[in-house]
Amino acid sequence: MNRPRLSPVRSGCARIGAVILLTALVAAPVRAAMAPKSWPPDQFAPLTPERIAALPAAEQPAWKDYWAAAQALTRQLPEAPRATEFSPLKPLEGPPKGGQHTFGLRLDAPAAWYASEQARTTADRVVVWQSHAGAWKKGIDYNLPPPAGKALEANLWSNGTFDNDATLFELRFLALASHAGGGVRAAAWREAFMRGLHYVFIAQYPNGGWPQIYPLVGGYHDGVTFNDDAMAHALALLRDVAAGRGEFAFVPAAQRQEAQRRLDRGIRCVLATQLHGADGRPSVWCQQYDMLTLRPSAARNFEPIADCSQESATLAELLMSLPHPSPEIVAAVDGAMAWFERTALHDVKWVREPAKSRGEILPAPGAPLLWSRYYDPGTTTPIFGDRDRTVHYDVAELSAERRAGYAWYGTWPARARETYQAWRKKPGG
Repeated sequence: MNRPRLSPVRSGCARIGAVILLTALVAAPVRAAMAPKSWPPDQFAPLTPERIAALPAAEQPAWKDYWAAAQALTRQLPEAPRATEFSPLKPLEGPPKGGQHTFGLRLDAPAAWYASEQARTTADRVVVWQSHAGAWKKGIDYNLPPPAGKALEANLWSNGTFDNDATLFELRFLALASHAGGGVRAAAWREAFMRGLHYVFIAQYPNGGWPQIYPLVGGYHDGVTFNDDAMAHALALLRDVAAGRGEFAFVPAAQRQEAQRRLDRGIRCVLATQLHGADGRPSVWCQQYDMLTLRPSAARNFEPIADCSQESATLAELLMSLPHPSPEIVAAVDGAMAWFERTALHDVKWVREPAKSRGEILPAPGAPLLWSRYYDPGTTTPIFGDRDRTVHYDVAELSAERRAGYAWYGTWPARARETYQAWRKKPGG
């Protein structure tokens, strides 16, 4: 599935000398000096009335209202199980299963395609799959017709999630199809869009973040979720709705104004959660934060607290896409880009072969800059997590299933670096 760009350039960076030297720098000393460590399972906490009651008095009313609204919605919905940690406390062997992703939603097709019968059929299917809460679960294949008499499955994701682009991409697709026409059918698409937009509004926490799943299901899913760009994509949608141009021109003024208000709240949360280095300058972000304290928190067993390159790159792009950036936003972007320069890996490539349960980093002179997904907090040292909650400094130490079953390295900040070069030349950038 194609993802919409969050903002509309490649600057050079001096490479480290010989590949032998690089390999020594990246791997051997780290292995020799750093043994694996473990993190406890209590590094994330769900939202509860007891935690809300412990907040300062002035903060409690907004959170109590949020909790009450979430519980009221839950009572109206088909029962779904509470959250559990899916990952066993031991490594799994065999090929990784991979995550659940949606199929069949084209977001970058030529404008004329959205007036085709194929696109309109897909939009009809999106409407059918909308949950009682007004959202969508992940893993739907819109290339296929919904099962006859579709019933909502009782799983964690059923009523709505932002994980793996769910809900946010359905909303974008409905807007594109509606903008292309569709006659009577388009009325149902617009109605579903407005229900989904309302879901995005009510799922947002009082401090501007979003949980991974709403209504809340507990566990790490309740944390403010930057993981897999969930919150960045929510904010990008609100940015475009608030602008009211193109495919979002049909959204009423009141909802556009609400989208702007929610966007502003979310950007404040992004700025509040940005990490800072020892020198006090802003750097990057973690994947997940406690919803009340906004402190970094862990997620799945192999996702420890860490400085994250992928999510931080997307957040930097989002901030650069905002009109009239404030000095705080400019400083946030400058800090993130400086961190990307410090942490880039040179002359190596990541080879990932899930079918063979293998993933490894190899010398590759002249290869594009590469980044580890995770870095030890406050350092430039890559780290890697396994299903037994151990954190390693060498990807080769992971179980075979995890080594190939996760994107431990990538080129995610490359596009942000290109965008930054042009953005910094603009007034206010």
